[in-house]
Amino acid sequence: MSSTMSRVCVIIAARNAARTIPAAIASALREPEVAEVVVVDDASTDNTAEVARAADDGSGRLKVMRLDVNR
Repeated sequence: MSSTMSRVCVIIAARNAARTIPAAIASALREPEVAEVVVVDDASTDNTAEVARAADDGSGRLKVMRLDVNR
């Protein structure tokens, strides 16, 4: 086994996921090999982006971007 750990980026596409996004983010951030979690809010009509930002664990690994038009 190699002494270097693989690093991965987790991308979470979300639309109207305010109810479930905190658990998804927390799960991803718990994994030691995760270097970055990127949430892409696909023009939600709820507060998905705000809820996602609030789920930040302070490690600097969470990025949240919001699309104004559903893609």
